[in-house]
Amino acid sequence: MPIRPRTCGRRFAPTGSGDMTSPAAEYVVAVDSGGTFSDCVIVDATGRVTTGKAPSTPEDFSAGVLDSIESAAAELGLTAGDVLTRAILFAHGTTVATNALLERKGSPSGLITTAGHEDAILIGRTYQKVAGLTEDEITQVARLRKPDPVIARPMIAGVHERVDAKGDVVVPLNMDSVERAVGRLVERGAESIGVSLLWSFLNPAHEQAIGDYIRDRHPDLPVTLSSDLAPVIREYERGMTVAINAYLVTRTGQYLGRLADRIEAAGYTGQPVVMQSSGGVTAIARARDRAVNLITSGPAGGVIAAKSLAERLGHDNVITTDVGGTSFDVGMIVNGQPLFEEAPVFGGFQLVVPMIGVATIGAGGGSIAEVDSATRLLHVGPRSAGAMPGPVCYGQGGTEPTVTDANVVLGRINPDYFLGGRTRLDAGAAEDAIRIKVAEPLGIGVTEGALAVLRIAEAHMADLVRRVSIERGYDPRHFHIYAFGGAGPVHAGAYGSGLGAKSVIVPLIASEFSAFGIATADLLSVVELSEPQYAPFDTARIRQIYAELETRAADELAANGVATEAVVYERFMRLKYRGQVNELRTPVPAFSDSDAPIIDAFEQLYTARYGRDAGYRQAGIQALTYMVHASGSLNVPSLEPEPRADGTSAADARVGTRPVVFTADGPVDTPIYRSERLHHGNLIPGPAIIEAPTTTIVVHPDQQAVVDAYRNIALTKVVS
Repeated sequence: MPIRPRTCGRRFAPTGSGDMTSPAAEYVVAVDSGGTFSDCVIVDATGRVTTGKAPSTPEDFSAGVLDSIESAAAELGLTAGDVLTRAILFAHGTTVATNALLERKGSPSGLITTAGHEDAILIGRTYQKVAGLTEDEITQVARLRKPDPVIARPMIAGVHERVDAKGDVVVPLNMDSVERAVGRLVERGAESIGVSLLWSFLNPAHEQAIGDYIRDRHPDLPVTLSSDLAPVIREYERGMTVAINAYLVTRTGQYLGRLADRIEAAGYTGQPVVMQSSGGVTAIARARDRAVNLITSGPAGGVIAAKSLAERLGHDNVITTDVGGTSFDVGMIVNGQPLFEEAPVFGGFQLVVPMIGVATIGAGGGSIAEVDSATRLLHVGPRSAGAMPGPVCYGQGGTEPTVTDANVVLGRINPDYFLGGRTRLDAGAAEDAIRIKVAEPLGIGVTEGALAVLRIAEAHMADLVRRVSIERGYDPRHFHIYAFGGAGPVHAGAYGSGLGAKSVIVPLIASEFSAFGIATADLLSVVELSEPQYAPFDTARIRQIYAELETRAADELAANGVATEAVVYERFMRLKYRGQVNELRTPVPAFSDSDAPIIDAFEQLYTARYGRDAGYRQAGIQALTYMVHASGSLNVPSLEPEPRADGTSAADARVGTRPVVFTADGPVDTPIYRSERLHHGNLIPGPAIIEAPTTTIVVHPDQQAVVDAYRNIALTKVVS
């Protein structure tokens, strides 16, 4: 029976009481729109959370967003319109920018740069062929190639002007050349234009003049100026960031416009906000012009939700793992703060926008398993069945076996309780697909074939966790692993156990965890500026720069309703040793007339990252870029702990048993529990399956599950 028309919702009240359906109730609504499902959370004034899920609609993701709100609203006995009419906030995380870049579905765009530098973003840098690749991928030299450019050479035009490295005008801007360049790009079909001139971050006058000219002559043509979007040093990275924003801005802007119109028509009267890759939300009007800031919108929501949960659980160090239908995303929280990418790479392009570090591979519930006809080797992912047709067991016309099909064959996912029992999966079709496409080509049984699919997928997941943590100098044994996304709890017991992590935590609303992070995120403005100087630093000038940046950030937040006195500022600086390439984003301590605290903070961070005695102060230290994070709280109600449920046991949540395969030894008669019946303090020994309406938690035979005060489930190894 097809899954596509179905939705799924649930509600829970970790604390307090109250009538969520009261006409006076005020709601925070957030939706994370993924490649397979759109997840919704509704938070009421008491902190109660209701969740909903609906299939994503790639032809127009805004339809799936409204479907997910409808599914959550139904749990309250309301409609999407009822909820949106009484909503005080609507927040959104989207994959539209991500998909448009990866699938090359942006709009025809043009780029204007300084004459003589038209080929800069095409030439790139020596490392461009290997940017973002693993060490194993880099060794396959014959396969190394630059990604195809998002803006072709005929759509890049030079203008006559020149600003030097001090910000002084050497050659005035020639407006005749601007007129010719813009006219040529428009004539060739440019639907947006980016402008990135040499040293414009030190003197933006020429870029601003070009921007004014384009807006005056072509008011409907989106314009991206590097001095507005990314006023930082490095010609190639800055130009590429502008080019990608120009490439994405039309498609993303159109989608966000449709979404805003839909929720307004449904009754929402406020200003929608959108999650940025930097970990905070911003007004939809600003997000429409800064598409490049939305590339990791959804995954950033998961990291922010993990940061909030980690504070409540007292976990300083966390590895976040999000398994959806198409991808596996890994981030890190170190000493209570998310790690940012020093040089974010996406789709093979290196960018200079602030971005929470989230590494992604194509490994999820919809990842396709296939046997190479030449080598007879089994591969799982990165191809995905997506939302349509989806896994074979969905009954939507899929013919290629997936990870979800393997889980159904092994008894780990209950075909009669998928999406809380609202949809029945076709277990027979899943078994046939595994047999025909995996088992028979390999000469093995169906069960062995399904186990092989999961082992490969989970090995890919564990490898990415190791790469993200160990290659950054962090030992996974010192971290807790948070597992969320619809498929995270299914696989975390396997990929987490081999890493030696302190524990694996499955959040109460694991499937909608990223949406919950989007709902609870602060409004955030990240502003930065490059003005290189060597130590000893001109601290008076640095104070002046930070004052200017803080004013810009406060003005942006004020436009979103945040009072200036309520803004919280964090200062950062990108520093490096003279002659080195790698920069470190360093928190700036309380400012004084001495630069010693800044240098000490940098060297401590450098030692932590690269090892003791790796630094070399005698080489000199260079400051490149100054950054301010300004945040304003939206005062979303928070969850409160549940008292220990004395007198109850996990047995109260047990609903039966079924055969489940964990190893090649065959099926084991395994206890089945329902998550909504579990309470603080309950302990479940493995093997066990814990079924929630939108996910399944697999507890392996050598593990146990314990329910904490927030009704999260912690998986730990049992030491024999």
